[in-house]
Amino acid sequence: MLNLLSIVIGIVFVLLLFSLLATTIMEMLAGLLTLRGKNLINALQSMLGEREAKMFTNHTYFKQMGEKANMFRFLRKAPLPPSYIRPGTFTSILMDILQVNTTGEARAAIENLPDGKLKEVLEYLYRESYDDITVFRKKVEEWFNEVMERASEWYVSNVRIWLFYVGLTIAVSFNVDVINIYTSLSANATLREYMADAAEQFVQTAPEPVAVDSVVANPDFYKAKEQFSTLMNENIAAIRSPLGLGWDTVQWPTENKGQWWLYKLIGWLTTAIAVSLGAKFWFDLLRQLVNMRSGASGGQAAAAPATPPAPEPPLLTKPGSGLFKGAQQRAPKRIKPEEEEEE
Repeated sequence: MLNLLSIVIGIVFVLLLFSLLATTIMEMLAGLLTLRGKNLINALQSMLGEREAKMFTNHTYFKQMGEKANMFRFLRKAPLPPSYIRPGTFTSILMDILQVNTTGEARAAIENLPDGKLKEVLEYLYRESYDDITVFRKKVEEWFNEVMERASEWYVSNVRIWLFYVGLTIAVSFNVDVINIYTSLSANATLREYMADAAEQFVQTAPEPVAVDSVVANPDFYKAKEQFSTLMNENIAAIRSPLGLGWDTVQWPTENKGQWWLYKLIGWLTTAIAVSLGAKFWFDLLRQLVNMRSGASGGQAAAAPATPPAPEPPLLTKPGSGLFKGAQQRAPKRIKPEEEEEE
């Protein structure tokens, strides 16, 4: 039971690290491609229509809220669209476009709109306001809030799709095959226990990740770039060699090639689907599994205190990186059979 739990912990730990990597890449892409601002533009187009949306985005107040480009300034002359606007801001710009200040102007402006969804919605909201311009503005704000709630849900769903393809790219590039990882952990007891200890240390020291939609809602490109470097050079670099990740040590099949590639494809797709769940999901799951393992190993230690010394685990990290330093210090020195006979 404990061996199976250690295998699961090792797999979840690997998925957590690559989920963090995928989320970091997604944050960089969200900032670079201004996905949040484009989502706002799409929501405005669905609400106002093509012509009115263009007038809205060309409004001086909307342009003034635009964000300056941090990356590729020489390619981005115009300001980037804002990530969000307040309901009151939306209403003020819309009223200015329609040239509405009083109740009578609101009725005339709505009647002069071309036939379409915008005119029908504003006519309905105006009827609900009972010819009161103040109530009408509040109704428009409520309409904006409802549309943006659906737009946010669509944005999160779209990010999940992006995250799946990012995860699939990572799985193929690093050869993160869940089936192969399971095979390696099942066959190597030393590696299995060592990865479980490393996962426990990671859970105790690493900060809890936030949800994916929270990360990409307000992306920080430079912070994500720094985290990307840390994950690649320390965490992931420490587990690539012992787990056989990458393409350097792949043993290409000489027979049953179709079956081999089928297993690879299943393993990559499983990794991509797992990554799309987000790092927070795997971190919470890993923390629960580590607590279960600690309780199970504590019970075994009480029942059988005189256990033989565990073999020294292989070096899983570069000297000085410190990722698995605690596990190395805890590993007792292995006594060779020749020394036992001499004693």
